[in-house]
Amino acid sequence: MTMQTDVQATYVASSGVLATPFPCRLKGCAVTSGTSSLRNVAACDPTTVESGTYSQTGTTATITITAHGLTDGQRVFVDFTTGTSRDGVYAITYINANSFSVTTANSVSTSGNVNVYPDIYMELDTYSTVGLSVLVPGEGIYCKGGLFFGVGPSVTAQIYWG
Repeated sequence: MTMQTDVQATYVASSGVLATPFPCRLKGCAVTSGTSSLRNVAACDPTTVESGTYSQTGTTATITITAHGLTDGQRVFVDFTTGTSRDGVYAITYINANSFSVTTANSVSTSGNVNVYPDIYMELDTYSTVGLSVLVPGEGIYCKGGLFFGVGPSVTAQIYWG
């Protein structure tokens, strides 16, 4: 076996970044949280992102996306692009074919736009401010639609892919 020489590194902070729109393999990541409360990151398929709107009161954010196709309990990465809610991985509560809700980490009254990534290749949760390094063994995780890496608030990551 020969060494892979096309591995790339991408730094991720504040919601997320599209590392590549092309098929690749996720090789690993190093995640650091600035707080000791729950924070998470997710490697997602960018080709399945759905855009919509949300309204949040307290910790319940109701998200509206026409014909979202999600199921009750499904975990998704939610990127709140406007408003003051917190990005992260959430389990959804199905309301109807066009709406679902998530219980967020912060209690606010806000609304805005949202991107939802339903296909997660890998999810990491951390409660520690100590860095977490993950090396994916073998050839890595195949990311057929490219790689979007989303992070919650106070989280940064260095991802390795090729």
